[in-house]
Amino acid sequence: MNTDGASRGNPGSAAAGGVLRDEYGTWISGFALNIGVCSAPLAELWRVYYGLYVAWERRIPRLVIEVDSEIVVGFFNSGISDVHPLSFLVHLCYGFLSRDWIVRVMHAYKEANRVADDLANHAFSLPLSFYLFTSVPAKLSMRLLKDVDGSTRARFVRTD
Repeated sequence: MNTDGASRGNPGSAAAGGVLRDEYGTWISGFALNIGVCSAPLAELWRVYYGLYVAWERRIPRLVIEVDSEIVVGFFNSGISDVHPLSFLVHLCYGFLSRDWIVRVMHAYKEANRVADDLANHAFSLPLSFYLFTSVPAKLSMRLLKDVDGSTRARFVRTD
């Protein structure tokens, strides 16, 4: 599963999206969430929470969640203080992680999250709510095909 959050300001209007695919890249389901106004890290966590929710409801036994926020990955791999303002949502996610399945949260570069990014940006055009897509939205079919066939954009890496 790839998830992505989008924020227009910090705090500002926020949205999240995610795509659940099988090991071959075939679409299983996707989601978009228009959150309203919140901070960027909170939007990042909502995307993981809803991603876990969707995968659990689809009865996925093993799941890798790729997120492009190293901070969020750190919350799941290193933990979070109970007094941290985002701990409530991390603990909600822990509730999913402790269930009878295998889940790994790992970092992925933004270029690997392009379908999820498109879903998150699409959420801005929707009313405040959660939207589940059981089939590929038409405007994402080309992007999904490019992901499956390995088409990528070059990543600029400074060497100096």
